[in-house]
Amino acid sequence: MKSIFFIVFVFCSFLGVAQDPSAVTWAFTSKPGNNPDEFILTASAKIQEGFHVFSPQPGGDGLLIPTEMTLTTTNIKIVKPLTPQRRPVTKHMEGIGMVNYFEGEIEFNMTIQSTKGATINGIMSSQCCNDQMCLPPSDVPFKVKL
Repeated sequence: MKSIFFIVFVFCSFLGVAQDPSAVTWAFTSKPGNNPDEFILTASAKIQEGFHVFSPQPGGDGLLIPTEMTLTTTNIKIVKPLTPQRRPVTKHMEGIGMVNYFEGEIEFNMTIQSTKGATINGIMSSQCCNDQMCLPPSDVPFKVKL
């Protein structure tokens, strides 16, 4: 009987340390660009202390999941791809190599060509990790009015 209780307790304790899907929160905005039909989409991330998200160019062994913005609205031209607004932390990770990631808060910008007043739909994809584990990749849908 004690063995069954112990097994149930251990199993439940694993549930208690389930991966937190809210380790990063995203906010999305837009502002006018340099030309009348250009707009800058901004994705702002707040990353839980102890976690990080990988750069759009994560480095490593090729298996890391980069932070990406995919636009699902048609008739949009990408003028400048997703670009972080500060330098990443670059660190050697054992067995993976040199990796690039962000901690704390980070903004990513993408410049697009579209019409004023249009609504842009997209998906922000990223993966949060800490020194022991990575959470499952997440896709956050967004909608921004230009």
